[in-house]
Amino acid sequence: MRTRAPIVDQHATWIAVNPVQGCPKACAYCFLNERGQVAVRPEHLATPEDTVSALVASPFYAPDRPVALYTWTDVMALPASRAHLARLLEVIADEELPNPVVLITKCHVPDETLAAINAARRRGVAMIVYLSYSGLGRDIERGIRHTAITDNFPRLAADGVPVVHYWRPAFPESATTSTMEHVLDWAAQYARCTVAAGLKVEPGALPRLAGIWPELAATEGVTEAEGVYPRAFWEFIHHTSKRHPDYPLFHTNSCALAYILGRADAFGVYRSTVCRVRNHCPAGQRQLCRDADNSRQPLTRALVRSALAQRDLADAPFRLDVQERELVISAPVETSRVAALTQDLGIRVRVDRADTDSYWNSGTAGALPLIIG
Repeated sequence: MRTRAPIVDQHATWIAVNPVQGCPKACAYCFLNERGQVAVRPEHLATPEDTVSALVASPFYAPDRPVALYTWTDVMALPASRAHLARLLEVIADEELPNPVVLITKCHVPDETLAAINAARRRGVAMIVYLSYSGLGRDIERGIRHTAITDNFPRLAADGVPVVHYWRPAFPESATTSTMEHVLDWAAQYARCTVAAGLKVEPGALPRLAGIWPELAATEGVTEAEGVYPRAFWEFIHHTSKRHPDYPLFHTNSCALAYILGRADAFGVYRSTVCRVRNHCPAGQRQLCRDADNSRQPLTRALVRSALAQRDLADAPFRLDVQERELVISAPVETSRVAALTQDLGIRVRVDRADTDSYWNSGTAGALPLIIG
């Protein structure tokens, strides 16, 4: 049975816009497996015009916030989906929406779709394309032509399209030195940066994923983790500066987007452990975040209460750490509202996870990585 997502929703880093849902591919790790949305023909649930209307009417919408299109399909997989994308980009440009627009794919980007992306860029749309490339085989990424993924990198880079290498997830089979070096070396030639992420393991997916990675079944806490990492991959992605000193690698999408857009951190990542220890971030970007942090007005409890009220959390008990720029809410809150609050206030927000939350565990909501091996 197919589960459908809202047309517009807030995910951990971006506003997710899903007028087309369902993917003809069947990647073994994809969260769409549990929602009956893999190996299916995509459904068109809203026209491009209605999609933009829904976006700007959403309570999560703000003009500066990143928007990720088609996160419940691979929009490059079929001609009808690509036609929807081309028209949607036209409408976004017509309406002069200032939001950065993110596309994520592991399929071939045809010339006519690249032309539509470039046309939107010429009209002022800030386009960013995430190319998902992990070195996994077709036994796991079923239906994916991996030469098409690698060919995308130089083609998009040659046209000046900002490319983010999305290195997710990793399984033991792809966490070999030769595979990881090959993936990184290729991406570093063409992408602006890499975002590395672990495997998301939802409770319903655990039996299926353990068939690929048996240690998952015997490891406590995998379904609560921000991501699960083979130790070899974890060690490698934290030492990429030795191989590519000037190539950024981030562990947070928000930092990658800030870097590409020339913005300071707006998610409370700056000065956190991820910022200080894990991200391989250019000195200029760190200075940008430092200057913005120093110039911010101090938060007050009154400002926090006002922000909470706007997100229907007026009665939620909270603790504000002004020095660490962290807000701890002692109540279950959905990830969508946590992510929105994080941007509203520009600080880290920690909450109790809501049992009804359909979104997977996220570092934005306080989940921690888990390393196996």
